[in-house]
Amino acid sequence: MSKMDHSNLHQLNLILDEIRQIGKLEGILLTYRDGGLIVENISKDIDRKKFASMCASVLESAEELGRTIDDRNIKKIVTEIDKKSILIIKCDDKTFLTLIINDESKIGLILDQLETYIQRILDEFY
Repeated sequence: MSKMDHSNLHQLNLILDEIRQIGKLEGILLTYRDGGLIVENISKDIDRKKFASMCASVLESAEELGRTIDDRNIKKIVTEIDKKSILIIKCDDKTFLTLIINDESKIGLILDQLETYIQRILDEFY
């Protein structure tokens, strides 16, 4: 992995902002597998570090669950919480996206282009 510079972080922020705008998401984070934030675009009311860490823990648990069921790889995790949903998407072995979805979100627009978005993120990240 190359060293992240200001230009890469700026580009990653632009990509996340585009995803958030197109999907009318409540928020989006790009996170290291250990829970460390790379970039985020979420409400200031959310404790970003704690949220990212908890999502990393959920991803790790789901992957362990997948390994116990025919050694399957996890790609997406969906959690519904009242009127919001959390979608955790593995990008690669080091990173994942977390999307905060509400009733207004157009998640289909994001899922249709998911591989393209992930590739754009990884191209900037590495």
